Amino acid sequence: MIISILGMAGRDFRSKEVASFFYDCSILGRESGRFCNSVDVLLSSYNDVFYFIGTKVAITFQKSLLDFEGKEVHFIEVKDDSLDDIFEKILELLQKHHDVILDITHGFRHQPIMAIFASTLSQFLERKDLKIIYAKEKKHLESYEYIYLDEYIEITQISLLLTGFIRTLNFIPVNEMKLLNNGVFEDFSKSLLSNDMRGVEKHYALLQKELKRLQDSEELKHISSLITKVEDELKPLAIFAPLTSYQKYMLLSKLMVEKNYLVIALAYLFESLREYSSYRFEELCESISFKDSYERNDNVMKSIGNYRKENKILKKYPNLYKQNKEMFKKVNKLYNKLRKRRNALAHINTKSNFEDIKADLEKMIEKVEKLYNDRLLSKIKE
Repeated sequence: MIISILGMAGRDFRSKEVASFFYDCSILGRESGRFCNSVDVLLSSYNDVFYFIGTKVAITFQKSLLDFEGKEVHFIEVKDDSLDDIFEKILELLQKHHDVILDITHGFRHQPIMAIFASTLSQFLERKDLKIIYAKEKKHLESYEYIYLDEYIEITQISLLLTGFIRTLNFIPVNEMKLLNNGVFEDFSKSLLSNDMRGVEKHYALLQKELKRLQDSEELKHISSLITKVEDELKPLAIFAPLTSYQKYMLLSKLMVEKNYLVIALAYLFESLREYSSYRFEELCESISFKDSYERNDNVMKSIGNYRKENKILKKYPNLYKQNKEMFKKVNKLYNKLRKRRNALAHINTKSNFEDIKADLEKMIEKVEKLYNDRLLSKIKE
């Protein structure tokens, strides 16, 4: 399908005779030659469905100038001063058709600009095979050369996607792009927002390589500062790999609070305290066989809470709680607060507002960090 915006080009301004200009159509894979305007090029070069958008004056002018016979042509009239009109018409056509060529060479003032805006939006709604062409004037007069502009549409799209990523660390799923490996960003976001620790570490490394490639890309040099902002946003994760599990969870909890993902942040904080406690119980658990890390962590927290049923740790060390009672009580009190808040936040909230929940969560993070800094559980007596 061909979409073209109509203007008043095609006649000599003074003599009113039909104009003749040389059009270099090399990039289109079509035969170059002399034509009166870009619409003439399209009609002569393609046997397709045509949608010509323009004002009543422009449509009448082009109908008197060019031969539309033998072509499937649709004229769409818009008002000269209507921004919404042309935006809506272009967007509607782009959503209905695949394999579209959009020519924005002609048109009045804002019309080509609105076509560009509509094209950008259409790529977010559902990516199509869209080629945007423009016949730019060459240095010597009466000569034009076609260029593709769809690459600039993708750069605009990338800018919007990266801006959203900086603010939310979430990447809107889009179909395959030419200039950016969107899958790397999407996989990182999915891991981060689903508490997938191994995925975060794996996809962060891949994301770093992709950001380096983007910085080296000549096509994206105009948005290099935006790419740098993404890199800065992810800097806290630069020290991620060598951290212990509880430190990783704490880092991610802080990151999620900053981006206002409070449920996820609380889940990371909750697991951080469990991992810290398990880390401090490591020597005690060396000679005990557990099915997996979950069973081990569960036994650790039950030991701290003096829950003895099916507890392998207290079975082996029956006096453990008595020997460490005061220290265990401090940890268990904080752990139970976190568990209650996590359970409450996981259900529909009808009482607390966002600001209060966030402030409370930030205080909980401080309390857990203080517990770590005080090295609580570092000297457990058997």
